[in-house]
Amino acid sequence: MRARQSFVFTNDSRMSDTYTFTIEVFTDALTIVGSYDLPLYRRVSDALNSRLHRFITLRDATVAPIWKPQQGQRVPQILVDVGSALLVATLEEPPPPSNVQAPSLPRDTQPMMFFTTVFAMRADFYKRSDMELVTLLSDMNDDFIPLSNVMIFPLQGGAPISRSFVCLSRLHIQALYAFGSPMAHAPVPASNIDRPAAAPPVNPPPLAPPPPPLEAEVEAAAAEVAPTEQNVTERSDNR
Repeated sequence: MRARQSFVFTNDSRMSDTYTFTIEVFTDALTIVGSYDLPLYRRVSDALNSRLHRFITLRDATVAPIWKPQQGQRVPQILVDVGSALLVATLEEPPPPSNVQAPSLPRDTQPMMFFTTVFAMRADFYKRSDMELVTLLSDMNDDFIPLSNVMIFPLQGGAPISRSFVCLSRLHIQALYAFGSPMAHAPVPASNIDRPAAAPPVNPPPLAPPPPPLEAEVEAAAAEVAPTEQNVTERSDNR
């Protein structure tokens, strides 16, 4: 499970202000951009992974068909189903309050390639130094994976999109690979030793010879019963 990088308050006070982020939500059909308000300062990925609500509320939003922002429609407020989001990008974020510090954990930068039903994406994944990448991905429970330095490539064609920080839905990833050396301890098929021995083939019993044709049986029986011309002549001579 990924160690969550929660922000730490340096004193007991809590900021009561509202922190407004401008985010961009990609679903498999829509692109939605709007203002996302948080009562407590934290990363967008932490807010999404909290699972407090199924829908998030965006203000001053624009809704458009995916990859067609010119057809956008402005709405004062919209509810977005977090479960349908493939990707959430942070376009603008407020400065952190002075009494908040992000803990510095030892992490390695791993360039990765991710694939969904709509786009391919190259991004930097920050993993813990003391965990293998496969183990980290397998044990991860968060719904959204934070990624940096992202390049989004639409699968249907078009210009790529660059974003500095995004949250990728883990449940919508169809394939991925790491740049560089192969991933250590990647899942492999079981060896033949681990597989149960196959049962020997069963030979079917030999087939019985087919019965003689019905017409041949009738002709043979008629030949035994019907008198021949020679038999009739012999019977006449005996008389």
